[in-house]
Amino acid sequence: MTIKKLAALSDDERKALLERQKTEFKDIEPSVRKIIDDVRSRGSAAVAEYAKKYDKAELSRFRVTADEMARALRETPKPLVDAMTVAADNIFKFQSRQMPSEFRLKSKGSVLGQKIEPFARIGVYAPGGTATYPSTVLMGCIPAKVAKVPEIVVCTPPRPDGTINDAMLVAADLAGATEVYKIGGVQAIAAMAYGISEMAPVEKIVGPGNKYVTVAKQLVSQDCDIEFLAGPSEILIIADDSAEPEMVAYDMLAQLEHDIDAKAVLVSLSEELASKVLDKMRELGKTLPRSEIIAQAMQKGCTVLTSDSLDQAIDFANDYAPEHILLAMRDSEDEMKNICNAGSIFLGTYSSVAFGDYCAGPNHILPTMGLAATRGALSPLDFIKMIPYQRTSRSGANKLAKVAATIARAEGLEAHARAAESRLKK
Repeated sequence: MTIKKLAALSDDERKALLERQKTEFKDIEPSVRKIIDDVRSRGSAAVAEYAKKYDKAELSRFRVTADEMARALRETPKPLVDAMTVAADNIFKFQSRQMPSEFRLKSKGSVLGQKIEPFARIGVYAPGGTATYPSTVLMGCIPAKVAKVPEIVVCTPPRPDGTINDAMLVAADLAGATEVYKIGGVQAIAAMAYGISEMAPVEKIVGPGNKYVTVAKQLVSQDCDIEFLAGPSEILIIADDSAEPEMVAYDMLAQLEHDIDAKAVLVSLSEELASKVLDKMRELGKTLPRSEIIAQAMQKGCTVLTSDSLDQAIDFANDYAPEHILLAMRDSEDEMKNICNAGSIFLGTYSSVAFGDYCAGPNHILPTMGLAATRGALSPLDFIKMIPYQRTSRSGANKLAKVAATIARAEGLEAHARAAESRLKK
């Protein structure tokens, strides 16, 4: 891996960076669709077969029992429980501030308002496999809890012995999950979308996963709402010479250790800093437990660029629309005003993305692959319906009828016009 100048990238090189892996998913769609159709038609029997095939777990029932939850709470180390409790509290406080309010407006002849209704039943997918993510359970469930969703389902892959990591169960309890199931992968998405004998279907599925889970969410989205399609983890860092190379290197490595398809991009305003960060990444990456994954991810998805100007770097960042962006630079808060496409923004060298991943409060379930150009993080807004209402008095109808009828006739909709004008006769 070499350091390149941002301004010297060819059109093809820039396009390759911006587009990421969007075309790769087409190759796996047929196999994903086959699993979904199988679970939809055969239910629990199909789920059991896929659990044995992919998770090496033989299960006849999938729902986690109250005894299993209680045992997990007893056996999880207290420092971990305490840490997750602090994280859950911070997440709840932040997400609560994101909730919109109902309102009621009165004007002459009209009462207008908005009522808020939560989804009745939602599903959270929490990945397993190469790592377990209790933080994802917190991030997926707590916004739904804030939104007052009454039924919150969690699905996560079982281990070969048919159990789930204790920390995942503790997180589900802290976050207010009402049901937890030992189901992973595509079969979990299908089970939540269409139901199985043990599990009623949900109205919406949220949560990250590998590319198979992402495609599964896309395929069921016509029947079950989803938040967005999440691809591999990614970070873009803009850094100047005030940044600490080791801190920047670790935040790059933190994203790359997720999986071999993760992306990490540094745009440095200093050639010296870029060189130091790259050297630190090579040095420190070898010391980490997931060094093999990091080495592959660095080869495939790590890019170090230098830029002659901050404006040029920010323009590139907005085109990239990263999941996470870290402004490791002077006056980072002032420059935030120029960042318009990002899943989550981290200001200053000390604002590690790891804080956002676990415990600061904002959500870590974020749009990737450029989708941050059109939406932000998961929040309580994803679990509610904002329903407007209106009541019009006779005097109010007299004021609105002519306006409505004029616009309706301009659109060629005579029945609309007469419906409005009929209120004038009463």
